[in-house]
Amino acid sequence: MKKDYSSNILNSIVVIGIILTLIALLAMPLILTAMLKSGLGIVGSSLPMNISIVIYICAAPYVIALFILKKLCKIVAIKQPFSRDIPKYLKKISICAFSEILIYNIVQVLLYYIFDIYLYGLTIILAIVVSFVSLAIGFLSLVLSKLFDMAIEIKEENDKTI
Repeated sequence: MKKDYSSNILNSIVVIGIILTLIALLAMPLILTAMLKSGLGIVGSSLPMNISIVIYICAAPYVIALFILKKLCKIVAIKQPFSRDIPKYLKKISICAFSEILIYNIVQVLLYYIFDIYLYGLTIILAIVVSFVSLAIGFLSLVLSKLFDMAIEIKEENDKTI
């Protein structure tokens, strides 16, 4: 009997990604406070807390998408490629990606104008990169969702005729 290690490897990579993301999110306030105190000399300010809250807000769709990806990996691991859940999960991932564009850019504008945080070129480049990557992931998962819908319909039609 042939063993398929690729689904186990994929599942392990997603679990490691989730663990590393959660560790990074938990460590972010400490790292940010240390960086602002040592690098910029900002002491006694609410700036690290505000930036940490903003990072958590921006990370929410990403973390949700990772857990949805974990569910997709489970479907792949049990070898059910024509499950009706796959298009639903892919649509949810696309919603998370599109919402990330809005959340990130709104939060970035709020940081600019409310807290007077300007990093000029770096923030503009990051806004473009995050928006482009999220847009690409959103459209990719939306197209894959439609593709899986059509494949499932064709399979069900073939199963009825045989």
